[in-house]
Amino acid sequence: MTIIKVNVLIFIVLFGFSTSLLGVAGEPDGELSEFDEAGEFDAEEGAGLGGLFSKKKQPVASDDEGDDLDQPVEILDTFDSTTTSSKTSRKTLGQKQGVSSDSLDSNLFVNEDTNIELDDEMIEILEQYNNLLKRKQFVKANELLAQIPVAALDKDQRRQKRMLDIFEKIAADQAENERQFGKDESLDQSVMRTIKRLQRQAKVYILEGRNVLPRDLLIQSLYLDRKNFASKQLLDRCLSLPLGSYQVENIEKKYWNNSLIELRSGFPSKSVDSLQMLANFDPENPMIFERMGSALYMAGQVKQAVDAWKRALYLSPERNDLKTFIANAEKEVTRQEKLSKAYFDSKKKKSDSDVVKSDVPMQVLRVVNDSNTAFSYAQEVRQQLGAKTNVVVEELDNGKWAVKVPLKKK
Repeated sequence: MTIIKVNVLIFIVLFGFSTSLLGVAGEPDGELSEFDEAGEFDAEEGAGLGGLFSKKKQPVASDDEGDDLDQPVEILDTFDSTTTSSKTSRKTLGQKQGVSSDSLDSNLFVNEDTNIELDDEMIEILEQYNNLLKRKQFVKANELLAQIPVAALDKDQRRQKRMLDIFEKIAADQAENERQFGKDESLDQSVMRTIKRLQRQAKVYILEGRNVLPRDLLIQSLYLDRKNFASKQLLDRCLSLPLGSYQVENIEKKYWNNSLIELRSGFPSKSVDSLQMLANFDPENPMIFERMGSALYMAGQVKQAVDAWKRALYLSPERNDLKTFIANAEKEVTRQEKLSKAYFDSKKKKSDSDVVKSDVPMQVLRVVNDSNTAFSYAQEVRQQLGAKTNVVVEELDNGKWAVKVPLKKK
């Protein structure tokens, strides 16, 4: 009897379970999609994908409530400046690119393919902006650039806008740092002026997209002041060089030695580059500009060499040998200007004579493959027919060269 009761009980349980399965399987789909159903379920139950679809903040389970299998999800493929997830993704992107999150704003996420054509007003603003950059007035330049829609800027200008924003953020952070801890007044004023000059030039190179030159300038500024806040921040935020990734050393000494090696090795232009860097370090050192004049002269830039030597003479007026260099170089400048004038005058005369000669019927004497053979043959013809004979060398459409003389009248 007991066995019969047990069997009946098992049958009832199995029958009920199978009926529920059939009910679930036979229930038609609802009007909501799976995504919406998951959202509703998440909003109501606070479960599912860790609150991914919920607009409300879900309570965090305490340690004594058991292990939760749901993990927080960070959405990196969407961007909304008003949401917390977008700020997290922005910070993550900045870390991957080696750029401070302070520098990443909505400008960074403008579609590069989306462009707005510049109008006359925008073009004028950009001209003023470039002039301000040349004068190293970065704050005013940034204010001007902010007047132009981001989509109207090219790739370099957008990068410059981000860097200019970083410059201003560093200045604000430095002011706050000085407010809290006080300003370091232990340095000599001339050293402070040098450091600021190095930082300004480093910013110019950063805006130009360079890496090595601004790094060296900023490291030199730290060589003069190891605690300088702005130089460290510029290295970190603009060049992705945090503290510990570079060695502070006397960069000025390196460039001075390089300038001499490059000059004596037959690379005067490279020597000029090194000396121009040195001019940022010490703009009142006559030795820099004396060597720069020599390098420029060897590179064929005689007029610029005169300017460099004159600067060296101003800084060291007792140097009579520099006066001799300048006098000789100025004579060479005058000679080169006369040669240049004669060259262009001869081109003008030749052009005027060609217009007249084009009306004269010509006879082809010979067609050759290269210009040297053509002019050599033309010289032989001129010697035979007389110096006054009009012998013309002309390049043909097929690349060959023809030697012509005026056609004799019958």
